[in-house]
Amino acid sequence: MPSKTIGTPGSQSLDLFQTVVQQQEGIFGPLIGLGKEGQNNTITLEVGDAPANRAVLETYEGAEPPNKAGHDLICKGNCLVDSQPAKVAAYRQA
Repeated sequence: MPSKTIGTPGSQSLDLFQTVVQQQEGIFGPLIGLGKEGQNNTITLEVGDAPANRAVLETYEGAEPPNKAGHDLICKGNCLVDSQPAKVAAYRQA
């Protein structure tokens, strides 16, 4: 399936970043990747139907994101939150 990558400001709070991801999932389809490019975050979506449950973002420490009860890990990425480097994991309710 085709994908679409969208940039969003790295100055956003985690809550606002999550809102943008959820809005873009409603337009383009499910989230498949997170990252950063310069001072912006990148959101990569699989073009298709919107997922029934939208992605939930959380920051984490360490090499791997923790398991989240009742959720599946979608992806993880090195991003910016409030203009600061952060590891961000995206989860979807199972």
